[in-house]
Amino acid sequence: MKFALAVDSRIGGRGNNEDRLAVSCSSECVLLVVADGMGGHIDGEVAARIATEVLVQQFRCQATPRLLQPGDFLRWALGEAHQAIIDHAVAHHLRETPSTTVVVAIVQDDTVYCAYAGDSRLYLLEQGAVRFRSRDHSHVQRLIDSGRLSEAEAAVHPARNRIYNCLGAMGEPEVSVLQPMQLQAGCSLLLCSDGLWGMVPDPELARVFHGRVAPAVLPALMTVAEKRGGERGDNLSAVAFTLLPADAVLDGRSGFIDSHTLAGFLPDDAIPGLLMEHELAASLPPRQPH
Repeated sequence: MKFALAVDSRIGGRGNNEDRLAVSCSSECVLLVVADGMGGHIDGEVAARIATEVLVQQFRCQATPRLLQPGDFLRWALGEAHQAIIDHAVAHHLRETPSTTVVVAIVQDDTVYCAYAGDSRLYLLEQGAVRFRSRDHSHVQRLIDSGRLSEAEAAVHPARNRIYNCLGAMGEPEVSVLQPMQLQAGCSLLLCSDGLWGMVPDPELARVFHGRVAPAVLPALMTVAEKRGGERGDNLSAVAFTLLPADAVLDGRSGFIDSHTLAGFLPDDAIPGLLMEHELAASLPPRQPH
């Protein structure tokens, strides 16, 4: 599989960055993750870190080199991530359990499998249009779905950031596992926290990706969103992926990857700014047979 990849995470107008990103790749499939630690909750960044660590660890254990049931894997792995956050809170005697939203995608056999909890989103962008967008687990989305609020009204609604679902909350999270979607060469995936999508309307996202690949789009897109957010802007993070034709010539360009040439982790210089995998490698326990 040949693809172009870009990642970026910025602090925005906040005092610290509670978002976390992860990417992992075998010779036949790719894992993409964005986790947004819940602002206003203790150790939100810890929950986001634990979620990304668990997802990468389980992917590395089971993608050997492919996942037998990617949808089932996503549901199970997010449950494991949720339990790991709960276990962390118990082990450290925290008065409040950290929590995080998360969106995770697997690309395998030119198909994307996705699951999420909260309002971190997946976009599938194709030919200048948003072919698919995940639906937030938020009170505002419920109002939209019931016809009581328009998308334009939702964009400025005072409760637009109030969600009802996440990892680390009391009780089992409501994990949405989407139906698999076929990808064509040239399609792009964007996984992002609300700090990005809240600043850039869907039609604008579709327009900037039209005819372009992820590394050519994401840095400027993040800069625009960061400027629009200003001093009160949220953390903003994204992973962007563009599927390339099988006969694409990569020429060693940064961010352009052939999964069949990789052994284990992505190299340091494969994706500008992506050190997450190597940081995770030092903190994860040894791989266990499954």
